[in-house]
Amino acid sequence: MRHILLAASVLGGFALVGSTQEPGSSPPYQVKILDEKPVVVEAVMPVDPVQRIHVQSQGNMMVSMMHDNRILQLGAIQTTFKIDGQPMFPGAPPGRMTVVNGPLPKTRDDKQRKGWRSVYENGKITITQEIEVVPTKSKAGEKRKLDSALVRYFIENKDTVSHKVGLRIFMDVYIIDNDGALFAAPNHPDKILDGVELKGDKVPDYIQFLQRPDLKNPGFVAHMTCKLGTGWDMPDRAVLSSLRAARDQWNLGVMQAGGDSAMAVFWEEKEVKAGATRKVAYGYGQGIVPPADGDGLVAVSLAGSFEPDKLFTVSAQVQDPSAGQALSLELPSGMELVEGKQRQAVPEVDATGNSLVMWKARVLRTGQFNLRVHSSNGITATKIITISRPGENK
Repeated sequence: MRHILLAASVLGGFALVGSTQEPGSSPPYQVKILDEKPVVVEAVMPVDPVQRIHVQSQGNMMVSMMHDNRILQLGAIQTTFKIDGQPMFPGAPPGRMTVVNGPLPKTRDDKQRKGWRSVYENGKITITQEIEVVPTKSKAGEKRKLDSALVRYFIENKDTVSHKVGLRIFMDVYIIDNDGALFAAPNHPDKILDGVELKGDKVPDYIQFLQRPDLKNPGFVAHMTCKLGTGWDMPDRAVLSSLRAARDQWNLGVMQAGGDSAMAVFWEEKEVKAGATRKVAYGYGQGIVPPADGDGLVAVSLAGSFEPDKLFTVSAQVQDPSAGQALSLELPSGMELVEGKQRQAVPEVDATGNSLVMWKARVLRTGQFNLRVHSSNGITATKIITISRPGENK
């Protein structure tokens, strides 16, 4: 569960003004703190309790989804693995399913999640699939909707040697009433995608499935979310093609849909070292699924004395941190770090789902300073601190 961070220091356009005076110092120092520019922190809106996406297991890690009883694919979304060069199907020899549609672990605040987990074992490779109905991103002021599912895979190598493991999902595309529904993507603006392969950095954050091949009037639009945070591998390629283009147990050829579209998303084989875990995920439904490990939003607050030679504290609260997230403090000339490493890994979350990173620093002189906290997920929080005495040139 995500929580809204409340801190005066993250309210764009507002200044924190005060004075600090030690015994014997006169006149007091004047301190003004504000953001470099208005900062919009996306509020975490409440969730509409009506469940729009309905997910069914078809066995062997196959899943079908409907939105308010409207079809989002034919048959099921199928999962195939490739282990050391060989395609493998969940439930088929030589592997076996050891858990089928078991309950998901509860949330950090002990709430039950909507979905299930299944486990496939092949030798010393264990692959866990978690399917969960989740609230998706919303427009400003709107409630988040339970209109998509997040599908996670945890690929564990319990062997003493490395193995190469890949994963593919395949779908016979059908949106509402169209067996030949086509595609669009944010990194291919103003273009209908039909018979294309997207590879490497051309794989978009999400793929749109259009009921009608008209960008201005697409009808119902489903989304397959590909980018789900730093802790989860992005797909290596996506093939938007025709059902007639299937080549073998792994590959899908590239051709125009011709009224019967299909798509496959590939996480190609990658070495998983002994004892290591590879994580991949996708989301599917009407909405765009948020990061699987949280958004990692950062709220920075300052406290203490800003009089030269005195200490102040920089506190960075991280909301629902993403995997491997780290923060770096950038101090300007005129300030120096006293306590805490310049770059720190975000620690484990507390009971509210948030984490706290702290530093202590010293002001060396009066003036105007830009203090920045950089996050490894691309977020930067900047505070402008102006320290002066009355009558001093600013």
